[in-house]
Amino acid sequence: MSVSLLVLSGLEAIYDYVLAHTLFCLVPAFFIAGAMAALIPKDLLLPYLGKGSPKHIAYPISVATGLLLAVCSCTVLPLFAGIRKGGAGIGPAIAFLYTAPATNIVAILYTGSLIGWDVAFARIFFSILFAVVIGIIINGLFRDDGGSNAADTFAKSAEEYDIRRLIYFFSALIGILLAGTRISEPTLKYSTVAAFVAITFAITKKFFTKDEVNNWMLESWGFAKTIAPLLLAGVFVSGIIKVCCRRNL
Repeated sequence: MSVSLLVLSGLEAIYDYVLAHTLFCLVPAFFIAGAMAALIPKDLLLPYLGKGSPKHIAYPISVATGLLLAVCSCTVLPLFAGIRKGGAGIGPAIAFLYTAPATNIVAILYTGSLIGWDVAFARIFFSILFAVVIGIIINGLFRDDGGSNAADTFAKSAEEYDIRRLIYFFSALIGILLAGTRISEPTLKYSTVAAFVAITFAITKKFFTKDEVNNWMLESWGFAKTIAPLLLAGVFVSGIIKVCCRRNL
């Protein structure tokens, strides 16, 4: 097998990946991750997902978030980086990273309808179990320093920040991600995404300062330039492996 064929296969895999995932999948994910890192006050995360938060609080919230957010394995990486940089402990962040692509609502519905609900429920149980166990193990191996789980931390931060603007803002961003990845009809997809983009722009204009927006853009670009090359390199290698496996069959 020639080197040129292998390189071409890798490039074709990148081309297919970019067409399928970049615009409506990775780009919104990078913006969400950047917003998590730049705009969410650490005091909002620390009582629940912080380094010193109780396990019985941190891990159920991480798993529940992953269950509700229907994203693929490539999209979840920027989101994981965002909550990690936003102040989440390594263990809860790993639990979220594992749960979101493995046990989200869409994945469970597909599994149940195509394979069987017994398999779907088994998938839920073991994915949650592995997510929590792996998170606890990683947290023990790479223990974070510091952290706070004081109950009054959240109350103080709630007075200092307008939490409503974050709810509006992230709801619009997640709307862009879900509409772009879950709506198959082109006209409805593009119109819905455009509507959410307009809503996001209006919320940003009304509730956030210029410095906050600049920090958001910088964080988003930082995640993109760090994670995207690694993803593309992995896709390139997977394209080569795929063609090698086909030739050997």
